[in-house]
Amino acid sequence: MSSVSNAAAPPDLAKDEDPMRSKTTLGLMGGVALEWYDWNIYGVMASLLSPKFFPSHDPTVSLLAAFAVFGAGFFARPIGAIILGPVADRISHRGVMLLSVSAMAVCSLIIAVMPDYGTIGIWAGALLLVIRLIQGLATGAEAGVANSIASELAKPGHEGRYMGLVSGTAIQIGIVGSSLVALIVSLLITKADLEAWGWRIPFFIGGILGFVVVYLRSHLPETLMAKAHDAASTTGDAKVHKSTADVWKELWDLRLALAAVVLVIGSFQIANYAWITGLPNIANSIFKENSSLVFAITVIMGVIWIISGPIIGGLADRIRASRAFVIFRLMLVPAFFFLWLYTEPGIGRFAFVMIVGGTIVGFNMSLFQYIAVTLMPRSVRTTGVALGYALGVSIFGGTSPYLLVWLRQFDAAYLFPVYGAAVAVLSVVVYLLARKKGHTYLAD
Repeated sequence: MSSVSNAAAPPDLAKDEDPMRSKTTLGLMGGVALEWYDWNIYGVMASLLSPKFFPSHDPTVSLLAAFAVFGAGFFARPIGAIILGPVADRISHRGVMLLSVSAMAVCSLIIAVMPDYGTIGIWAGALLLVIRLIQGLATGAEAGVANSIASELAKPGHEGRYMGLVSGTAIQIGIVGSSLVALIVSLLITKADLEAWGWRIPFFIGGILGFVVVYLRSHLPETLMAKAHDAASTTGDAKVHKSTADVWKELWDLRLALAAVVLVIGSFQIANYAWITGLPNIANSIFKENSSLVFAITVIMGVIWIISGPIIGGLADRIRASRAFVIFRLMLVPAFFFLWLYTEPGIGRFAFVMIVGGTIVGFNMSLFQYIAVTLMPRSVRTTGVALGYALGVSIFGGTSPYLLVWLRQFDAAYLFPVYGAAVAVLSVVVYLLARKKGHTYLAD
């Protein structure tokens, strides 16, 4: 299958769209940041949510129940990708993005005001599960849409830096934002108030911010991908599908590349959710560390991730994205074993694992979505990346914090780094096999 040549930017596309690039970038980054804020705030607040919705005499049991709901939301994402991905590729990227952001905002507002177990019993947990499933469906195609547009918008030769900004820095703005809001709330009110009602505030903030992003995205013209398809249909550079069946037929022919996308994304998500959700909640709920310090350390790690996004992306532009990916993904293998250092209470050990190990995780944050985009041709890029992302994040990411806590309950936490390292190596192997078969569709 032809590779780089069929994905070169349509003639003059980047130049013609210069006046709208900054506005499009703002809309893209705002939506990506909000998606991750709304999605991650549940994980950040899980140790405070768990006794309110899943009360138990054992805090570990409550936390596992909250993480089960957290993971369930991920498993709705592939369904959302299957439904919305082809809609974006064939009809409207902007419409899918608006639907995603609107649903996330409304669901966050519902969580902010919904009754807990003390008011409606087990229905509280059931309602929370339904809300997370709706969020999963809505966000199923968001990553594919945003990254497909970003890949078209980037200037030739600067794809890594631009994708690092949109899919690396923007993600971390959302993640850091969730931890920062949690930190500020924890500092402004007492611990008793935080546990009683203060945990609702970050969800309310996420809902309000969602409508700001809806406004930004509603004023954008139809995405660059639509124009890219028009250009492709006249130049013969890529297929233009007439039906959803055509999309799925081509994806079946690209199944090795799709498997690579799943593993490239999934391997990173194991580490991502272990560091941003699993470790902080273990520190808060099981080891009873100072919550404000835990949130502060998580914010510091996130700031490092924000800064590293365009830097690592720029490095990828200089040394080739494929080479940078392999180097940093293999660095993730020893990083997983830093988790062995935090097996008992100690805020110093927690800080060391989060900052040192987390920095390596952040380097991978800057590249994983860009690499995923390079594995899919323009004609099915949104659907392929969205489905691969949804499968990777649901199979590997959504289960990561639950597995980390569950193994710890059986004194088998040492197995988690082995699992993470093995999947990291597998992601490199399958990625290189896909490249060998010619599945690379952007300049590298």
